Amino acid sequence: MPVSILAAAFTVIVVATAVQGAVGFGANLLAMPVLVQIDPALVPGPTLLAIGVLNILVMWKERRSIEFQPISEALAGRLGGTALAVVALGFLSERGVAFVVAIVVLAAAAVSAVGFTAPRTRRNMMVGGTVSGFGATTAGIGGPPVALLFQNAPGPQIRGSLALYFALGLAMTLAGLAVAGEFGAEEASASLKLLPAAVLGYLASRPLSRVMDRGSARPAILVLCSAAAIVLLVRLLTG
Repeated sequence: MPVSILAAAFTVIVVATAVQGAVGFGANLLAMPVLVQIDPALVPGPTLLAIGVLNILVMWKERRSIEFQPISEALAGRLGGTALAVVALGFLSERGVAFVVAIVVLAAAAVSAVGFTAPRTRRNMMVGGTVSGFGATTAGIGGPPVALLFQNAPGPQIRGSLALYFALGLAMTLAGLAVAGEFGAEEASASLKLLPAAVLGYLASRPLSRVMDRGSARPAILVLCSAAAIVLLVRLLTG
């Protein structure tokens, strides 16, 4: 990998992981569209592994604040949502399905912005996880449905719980990529070059997380969720 490409990718990972380490999610949203332009070989496996390391670091830091029960319910929903997405893509247009996912996420963020928030009940977490799995598989945006359910939680609880959710979800994805032959020795080598960037991003996120804990976490989540949906809509409409 040329030094210029590695430096650009390194910078992107540092910024993206710093944001996720502070807010709780957003690394995929920020990193993937940029890295695929820098070097398509960095997406998705190497980038996902780097973000996975960040999730482990955040999860350890905020381990005392993790809500294990809601996350287990969301993960159960994610499995169902992923299976549903595979079936849906066999019958429906991938573009059309992705468009619906983007509209649903944008509408949920808009409703939340005017004051309505859903409690983290078992049903809501399973629904959120289902939409997350469906969205991740069909449109590449799996974080917002679960993140919105945590928007009113304290910062450490948001970051720790979402880190656990994403770490397990990414492990499933990487296992699937490996089985499909999309994550092997070459991708692992590229991942190793990005891991230090994820560690730097985590270190940079620590002072930023204190800012989020002063009342900025909820607005940041709403902005990132809306941005994810808008970016996807623009890509679908102009692609």
